[in-house]
Amino acid sequence: MGIRRVAAAAGALGVFALAAWACSSSSDGAGIADAGGGPGDGTTAPLPEAAVEAAPPGDDAAPGDAGSAEDAGAETGAPPPGDGGRDFSTDRSTFFGDSRCADAGLQLCEDFESGKIDTSVWTVSGTKPAVDTLQHARGTHALHITMSGNGQSYLIEKKTFPEPNDTYFGRMFVYFASLPAPPGMTYSHWTVIGASGSGVSGEIRVSGQLQNGKNLWGVGTDNRVDDAGTGDWTTSDDDPKGHPTAVPLNQWLCIEWMHEGDTSETQLWWDDVLHPSLSTSPSVNGGNGNPFILPQFKQVWVGWDEYQTSTEPFELWIDEVAIDTRRIGCVL
Repeated sequence: MGIRRVAAAAGALGVFALAAWACSSSSDGAGIADAGGGPGDGTTAPLPEAAVEAAPPGDDAAPGDAGSAEDAGAETGAPPPGDGGRDFSTDRSTFFGDSRCADAGLQLCEDFESGKIDTSVWTVSGTKPAVDTLQHARGTHALHITMSGNGQSYLIEKKTFPEPNDTYFGRMFVYFASLPAPPGMTYSHWTVIGASGSGVSGEIRVSGQLQNGKNLWGVGTDNRVDDAGTGDWTTSDDDPKGHPTAVPLNQWLCIEWMHEGDTSETQLWWDDVLHPSLSTSPSVNGGNGNPFILPQFKQVWVGWDEYQTSTEPFELWIDEVAIDTRRIGCVL
């Protein structure tokens, strides 16, 4: 299931992209330990801040252009067999509108249309987010997070776990009004999704890094306790290959992720486009050489956590958070 279902759709191009990334990660600045600390974010192989900032910059692409499906090696057209006919169209005009949670048939779909945080589902960690109508991907409400400086503000969900085969898929819409940026910050590591459990310490993260003036999506972990762990690392986006797109401000993005615990593989899609450079496996990752093993998942959180000391303002909205045993897509 999981990565095996999308492998045929990703095709040889996705395999080639993974192999190319794995060979180049040690020299292109893709796998970088956090430069600087924060609550819950240590390093096993810390890099000096100057070394982090000196990583070769990638070529800029147009903000908001997540690349074509062909460039990123993503599946296009009809949904692959075994996914129940779910629509994985990359047409953004099909993503937004009324809330679709009521008829989605998912394990969890949170649209925040009640106007408040449902405490029977979510536990707040850090600064409590608000629910308001200032921005929304669907319906009229969304979760609103505002932070002045580093720290965490997120919602934890445990009700859908444990999952069959220790595997789950997630989807959420996110809108960034501000992100770490010069001149206030020259390097930053931030996270919007974190999953954890038993058997392996640390979080499995969907995150981002500010490097060379550009915020890029990333994936990784902070497994720095276990002797057999892969350390504290984040691999930054490199899709389309060699021309990664910066995370844009002031527009809604659809982010999907897969955590396949039984094979210890992960994947990430942006606006229904697979980014092979962010796919990981026990042997393909940004860690220290040990196998990247996923935990027995017990919870996932969505929200915001920024680790470097800062007084910068950070603001974002999150809407229609969904969890299921199969890939969800941005249309459902």
